[in-house]
Amino acid sequence: MRTSGRVVAALLSGLCLVGTAACTGDATPRPTQQAELTPAQRLAAARSGLDAATSVHVTLTSSGVPDDASGLLAGEGWGAHPPAFKGSFKIAVAGVPADAEVTSVDGEVWARLPFVPGIHRIDPADYGLPDPGLLLSPDRGLTTLVTATGAPVLGAQTRRGAEVLMTITGDLPGTAVFDLLRTGDRSAAYRATYLLTEANQLRQVSIEGPFFEDGTPSTYSLVLDRYGEPVTITRPT
Repeated sequence: MRTSGRVVAALLSGLCLVGTAACTGDATPRPTQQAELTPAQRLAAARSGLDAATSVHVTLTSSGVPDDASGLLAGEGWGAHPPAFKGSFKIAVAGVPADAEVTSVDGEVWARLPFVPGIHRIDPADYGLPDPGLLLSPDRGLTTLVTATGAPVLGAQTRRGAEVLMTITGDLPGTAVFDLLRTGDRSAAYRATYLLTEANQLRQVSIEGPFFEDGTPSTYSLVLDRYGEPVTITRPT
């Protein structure tokens, strides 16, 4: 029995060398590799996930837009890979709001505009808008902002429904913002706030800064959800 006891003791000693926490009574779980990611690494993972998604549902809102502004106010629709989009936007022309249904496929944009019968091919730049089909472009779309964000900092967690989301904030150069949204000040600095799931799926992007000529700070927020759901986007007939 003594020999058996010595064998058991030796085995336990070996186990303690492999996993000290098991022998000290410390039940605190060791940080996972996921928890040890830096904010920049989390944003890079979020970019990879969105770039790989076949589709995503998006909802755009804005705040602080000047009353007499011309530009984008809100929107809702689907983006897909290869880059395409279908949905609706609320725009303002000299402060007057209007609704438009928009489809973008293969770099061509069609819209049903107020006071104009039918669906017509348009140049979105004529309305101060970006091509919404580029939203999910890996080279020119939303994810270019994610990894262009400087000095990202991990913030507080927040709950949205059943999800616990982590906050990451950072700075964006005006050139990156303008190249995507076709509005703003190339020489200005913008503030970005990202909400990510625990699996580093990008759930929301908010960008604050001077989007309009008077320099008033405004905010655009884009919520992304329903990743990978089946969606078909084709040219309007």
